[in-house]
Amino acid sequence: MDRRKFCRIAALAVGAIGLGAEASTIGSGHVGSVVGRRCRVRVVRRECYDDLQSLYADDPEAGPCGALECGMEWTLAAGDGRPEGFCPKAWEAVVSAVGDVSQCPASAVRQGVMMVSCPDGFRPVIFKIELGELAD
Repeated sequence: MDRRKFCRIAALAVGAIGLGAEASTIGSGHVGSVVGRRCRVRVVRRECYDDLQSLYADDPEAGPCGALECGMEWTLAAGDGRPEGFCPKAWEAVVSAVGDVSQCPASAVRQGVMMVSCPDGFRPVIFKIELGELAD
């Protein structure tokens, strides 16, 4: 085997191992790579796009998200799992944002605060995430 082929295969293997670890972290509901840090997650807004819902959703009259309410708040530490009642898709968005904070542009994180949205296109929930050491 020539050196280039070996390096390509090794790089692919390392990438696959890294992706597997990240996927298992998100799937298990852990906060990922925020070792030693805490964050506060707060629901600041629940949107509902009735026009899109009426045209494309299975239930055109579902209304805004029923799992989360404005003002709900959680303080999370590294290794914490998904809080009871927290929508799994919204949780994945929060975990991904907190875990990838070092990859975010400076404009996305302002004074330790991030805004993240769940991926529901008809009725997104907007979260405010405060990063860093928080007092209880």
